[in-house]
Amino acid sequence: MQFEKVERNTTLEIIIKQIKDQIRSGEIQSGDKLPSERELSEIMGVSRTSVREAIKALTFSGYLDVIQGKGAYVSDSALKYDEISNLLSKISDFSLASLMEARIMLEGEFARLAALRSDEKDIEKIENCLECMRNSDSIRLFVVEDLDFHMAIADATHNKFMSTLMKIIGDLLHKETNEITQYSIPIKDSIINVSDEICQAIKNKDATNAKKLMLDHLAIVEKSMD
Repeated sequence: MQFEKVERNTTLEIIIKQIKDQIRSGEIQSGDKLPSERELSEIMGVSRTSVREAIKALTFSGYLDVIQGKGAYVSDSALKYDEISNLLSKISDFSLASLMEARIMLEGEFARLAALRSDEKDIEKIENCLECMRNSDSIRLFVVEDLDFHMAIADATHNKFMSTLMKIIGDLLHKETNEITQYSIPIKDSIINVSDEICQAIKNKDATNAKKLMLDHLAIVEKSMD
């Protein structure tokens, strides 16, 4: 594995790109374990927090699988998601505004179905993501944790196609992390509050309210971009 040192002012996307490039080249393959956060931090010359953000982003997007206590491994589906994401990127130059429109169209329904279909394991995962949002020690990590929360809701629909759509949207959103971070700073508390309400609605099997709250949440985010 040949990772390069990253300049301190380089964005999260560059760290992600290095790991993706290693996967694409075959240097690291399906099932391979990545170096630890500490090792990657030393190799690239960046903070462990930045490495952690990158690993979480790549886990969200389907490139990596993280096993608690063991580390991050290249997912069996890594190249599949990469091909889909690259194809979409080549077809159209997506703006953040267009991605938000797509999220509004899709994620209200994700929340509704999650309320109808989620089991105890799904609820636990959603609650854990919410707790990670609350405890995030940087706004960039908060943005990543927030996307994890939305991924957990998509998974709770028990519809693999919907989960895949959310992974692809998430991968495209991670390329806009700097812009999303800027918009998220003033609305962080509002996002946490409405996310808590969404979690409770899903837990209570209140499908109608879960959908409404999700749309309210995305409306807050979209308005912050004006």
